[in-house]
Amino acid sequence: MTENIKRFPGTARMSNMVAYQGVLLTKGITARGLPRDIKAQTADVLRQLDALLAEASLTKDALLQVMIWIADTRDFDAMNEVYDQWVPQGQQPVRACVESKLASSDLLIEIQASAALQ
Repeated sequence: MTENIKRFPGTARMSNMVAYQGVLLTKGITARGLPRDIKAQTADVLRQLDALLAEASLTKDALLQVMIWIADTRDFDAMNEVYDQWVPQGQQPVRACVESKLASSDLLIEIQASAALQ
């Protein structure tokens, strides 16, 4: 059964993505070395998500679900300004967004996604 699982290399701790039974799951993605600005961090995370999808020969049109964790719900509207420009209209995935303490105080957002393999 595990021979049907495709793992995309990541780190010793996790895969960047895992594909199984027609679904691709991404790792949780956080911003890389950016200032404490929700818009900049959101844009960086979404660029990284685009790159992961491209590595699997997919685009954001294939997204099924997006899970978003933000450090402060006061950043919700500003985060959505960036997200709404990025998400394909008419093909929006299901989404959840919750406030959560993240792994580092410098992180304002983390996103994990699933997509349909085509």
